[in-house]
Amino acid sequence: MTNIETQRKLVEILRILDESDEAIGARMIAASLSQRGYPIGERAVRHYLVLLDYKGFTTKIGNAGRVITEKGLKELNEAIVGDRVGFVITKIDELVYKTSFDLKQRNGDIIINVATIDKNDFDVAIEAAAETVDSGYTVSPYVRFLEEGDKVGAVFVPYGSVGLVTMCSMTVDGILIKHGIPSSIKYGGLLEIKNRQPVCYTDLISYQGTSLDPIQIFTARQVTSILTAARSGEGKVLANVRTVPAIAAEKSIELLRDAKKAGIVGWIETPLQESSAGICAESDVIEINNYAGANPMAALYELGISVKVYSISALMDVKLLNQRL
Repeated sequence: MTNIETQRKLVEILRILDESDEAIGARMIAASLSQRGYPIGERAVRHYLVLLDYKGFTTKIGNAGRVITEKGLKELNEAIVGDRVGFVITKIDELVYKTSFDLKQRNGDIIINVATIDKNDFDVAIEAAAETVDSGYTVSPYVRFLEEGDKVGAVFVPYGSVGLVTMCSMTVDGILIKHGIPSSIKYGGLLEIKNRQPVCYTDLISYQGTSLDPIQIFTARQVTSILTAARSGEGKVLANVRTVPAIAAEKSIELLRDAKKAGIVGWIETPLQESSAGICAESDVIEINNYAGANPMAALYELGISVKVYSISALMDVKLLNQRL
């Protein structure tokens, strides 16, 4: 196969076909891909299907569309098509379960994001990241810097680069679950800021059924205007939506306020417009919106700085995030 991005698209197409009970066409596949964070058109999908047909992984059923073949199922299961990337929600669940941050003691493990930045861009990058933090569009003002050659989780800081570690908003889910409140992450999206206030989401990607973190997808697309929002109060920043049972609303809000006192400041208390407040329409849950911990990193893309972002990367002792931007 070709590059990693193409490989991932091929994997997702195979997954879509595997999940379908009948043959489906390029239009339906394109719609499903868009929901999973791959907004590509029918024409491109048809190109990929021809490639999959050629490899014997799919077959065309008249005018009904394609189905996955036995060879395709084997390919999907053994992850030979590209580097197998599991559903991001599975990784999130694992890290959330392992989060051990204690609100009272203010110690334990939290979930982190990691970015690697060219040393030549470090000064400008940190200034931009600090500007984002000062505006409040992040989870915590505390970070950690990594030297070249350092390794955190699966992320290695290349020589000639530095690493920036920020707290991930999924830490909030770990706190809620630690206190017996089931938290379910739903969407990552672009949140519009007007007059320095969050208004509504302009774009959302579901965490369910996707192999990449939606926040990382939006970051890579370079569709944010975080620095503009920080400077003028108008722009688009990264945020995510989770739900908790309505019966636990009071306790959840109490915990989120305690988290703010402990330096985890990403919870958006301001009610959003009804158009976005109805994202999760179930009557027995409430929505909790949080700024993304990757916002300081995504801001660097806006300056044209070469940066690689690894969101929801690993666990880290909160005491190691000992530098304030």
